[in-house]
Amino acid sequence: MKKSKMTKVLALVLALTLVFSSFGAVTASAASIAAPTTLAAGEGNILVSFLDTLLRIVFDWFANLFPNGPGFTQKEDGNTDVEEFYAGTTGRFNTTPDANAQWHLGYANASLIPDDVTNGEYYIGGYIAPENAFTNVVEGVIDDMMVRCIALKDGVTGETVLFGTIDCIGITNGDIRDIRAMLKDFATQNNIVAINIASTHCHSCLDTEGLWTNNLVKLLTNGISSGTQNGNELQQGTNPKYMAFLKEKVAGALKAAYNDMKPGTLTFAQKDIGEEYFNNKNRPTSDTIMSQLNRFVFTPDDKSARPTMIINIAAHPDVAGLPTSSNSGREISGDYVYYCGELLNKAGYNFMFFNGAIAGIYMSRGITGDGVDTPKRYHESMRYGHEIARLALALTLTEEEIKADPLLNCADEIAQYDIGEVGGKRTDYTLWYKKYTYKTAVDNNGQQYEQISAINSWQPVTETVVEPYLNLAIKRVEVIVSNDLIQAVGKLNMANYDVFESKDVNGKKLYTTFTEIGYIEFGSKFRAVMLPGEICQDLIVGGSSVRMGVTGEPFTHSLVCDIFGNGTMCFGLMNDAIGYVVPDNDYTMGDPANHYHELISLGQYVASGLMDGLEELKAEIDAR
Repeated sequence: MKKSKMTKVLALVLALTLVFSSFGAVTASAASIAAPTTLAAGEGNILVSFLDTLLRIVFDWFANLFPNGPGFTQKEDGNTDVEEFYAGTTGRFNTTPDANAQWHLGYANASLIPDDVTNGEYYIGGYIAPENAFTNVVEGVIDDMMVRCIALKDGVTGETVLFGTIDCIGITNGDIRDIRAMLKDFATQNNIVAINIASTHCHSCLDTEGLWTNNLVKLLTNGISSGTQNGNELQQGTNPKYMAFLKEKVAGALKAAYNDMKPGTLTFAQKDIGEEYFNNKNRPTSDTIMSQLNRFVFTPDDKSARPTMIINIAAHPDVAGLPTSSNSGREISGDYVYYCGELLNKAGYNFMFFNGAIAGIYMSRGITGDGVDTPKRYHESMRYGHEIARLALALTLTEEEIKADPLLNCADEIAQYDIGEVGGKRTDYTLWYKKYTYKTAVDNNGQQYEQISAINSWQPVTETVVEPYLNLAIKRVEVIVSNDLIQAVGKLNMANYDVFESKDVNGKKLYTTFTEIGYIEFGSKFRAVMLPGEICQDLIVGGSSVRMGVTGEPFTHSLVCDIFGNGTMCFGLMNDAIGYVVPDNDYTMGDPANHYHELISLGQYVASGLMDGLEELKAEIDAR
């Protein structure tokens, strides 16, 4: 019997309560397809298993209230190939540079803030919470939201690779393909073999995914239209006018980067800056921190031209946008990434940024809590961004060289603040290039305070010249969308995804989508996988969650370190926004306090799909 319209509306209201209680509790951020089977809970997880089963039933019921949305296609009727895909460099992967090879790099950036940003039609992407009344309408601008672009080639084949990194919560592969379509003729004319678009995953920039707009109104309106089939067109989650503006700006900046290319030298340095810079809020079953700071510097042959610094770390830019009693969360900020670039620009560099595997990994100033007052949340982002920039600038310098540089030693920046400390004004500040150990002391009034007890000196690292050869391979892989909550969001047209419906081997409805993975080498000095979404670091380097997850079983697929070797880094959030990617064996809906990532994930089988795809990609590279 067909459900009544009123029944569906009431069901929608109940389901929305579940959805927003989930979204409000988390920060958001998807091979061959096999029919999945439900994993059993591990010993001691009976309650978690029960809640997991219950929530899956509820979300499945909710998702089945609605027919497929505009982005859904019956797989047998649709073409899963896309024209706007670039596979990377051609031919065999080089292992030595050509005699005539030389790096060429071009740089450009652009602001992505429209002139009418405070007219009430634009929303911040990153948080949904009662503190901002479940709506993130922009009320001001703190600094900037940017796209940063580089064009890169090694001078051997003439092939060029473009990279763009957008200050945003994430951008879908569908929107990225629109940008590539704008550049189709330009790419053909200029032998551009890859156009890669990443996001910083900033939680205080304009919504580019459609999940942080006027959600209650849009979901209710779309839910009624979809559930009752009243013929009304479903509203998009994102602002169509803004997305058109953004795509034009990004395409223009990528062209400008290409036109800026000039010959020069590329160098690389890497330093493990310590776990204190990273706040690991990952699941209890994950004990991994990738705390490396990777730095490239391109120095043009033309000494009058500006060098470019490329930085890769793994940390959420999520501080400036958090709504609190003193912070509305409705002002645009590029968070620490903006302030990292600000100081590097002051030092004379262009700045390019790639975030890493950031599932559950946030910024922390544990070793540089120098007492500087940060009354606004973005001040904390500023301090962290400046410190990351100083670390990058000083990787190869001695402590004495750092002290001699007023931009690096940061004493002037600290001195501009009046610091109130127990026992009087502090004169020994915790500088970023020191690691301090503290002990508890007592002042003259009997009050306890923390006193420095030991200092670990800074150690520089070696910078090496990167041989001028660039290898890049990219592959489209199909992953299962098993999260019914995300299926419902897609059916209600809130995000720009292509979803295909088919049947599994048991005849059950199966939803899948295609995303992109990649592998890149900069000479012999640096290699990284390029993965969509927020990747659990255990999937890159191994860790407790892949050894024994919440299900009580190990992850049975190869990891990045198994496929491409130890030392392989990660460019995360690259070419698609698919939410969190966690090991299949550590996936549960039944423990949202510790496993909030699952709520904003395409589902339980994404990690294995991506890892299997990387194994296939490695075989394809070896077969060239």
